[in-house]
Amino acid sequence: MATEPSEKLPRLDLNTRAASRIRAFRERQGHPDAWISVAPGGLQGERLTFTFALVEPGELKPDELLVEGAPDVLFVAPRVISRHVVGAQVDADPISGALSLETGYNPDEDPLAQAVQQLLDTEINPAVAGHGGYIGLLDIADGVAYVQMGGGCQGCGLAEVTLSQGVRSTIIERFPEIVEVVDTTDHASGTNPYYEPSKK
Repeated sequence: MATEPSEKLPRLDLNTRAASRIRAFRERQGHPDAWISVAPGGLQGERLTFTFALVEPGELKPDELLVEGAPDVLFVAPRVISRHVVGAQVDADPISGALSLETGYNPDEDPLAQAVQQLLDTEINPAVAGHGGYIGLLDIADGVAYVQMGGGCQGCGLAEVTLSQGVRSTIIERFPEIVEVVDTTDHASGTNPYYEPSKK
């Protein structure tokens, strides 16, 4: 069953400039009612970025969440990043019009996430920094830790080896409540071998 906009939906903070940009872009593309998909885009330093794309309205998958920015502007995102999207601020660059999302998720409010990120920062990232890389915690849900690789790790052919031989085993060994570690990084343009974002 398709989710209707009239339902009570979680919200994000969509400012006037971003809302106008989205409406104008949808009209130009001939899809005035399109949803806006949100997916993890990568790390810039230690800051997580997000990508946006138009998708046709339809039925939500079990792992998707619909979030309202305005009554006529709806966002769809993987549930695993819902803590980043709900309550976030979405703006548009005044020159380029590019959308940006400032997440309201604070890992400091989640003791487990805080502890995992501290492990990454103090024990794992100093090692991968030698290759110009960085690994950040995206979220923890249902016993799965979702991480994002940036810098020299993104696109590296040894990224999965690094994850499987070091990062995954260290996190699982240190935190029994975590049973799996998933790399959400887009290691190749247009594809993502470890994590499939929403597709309509």
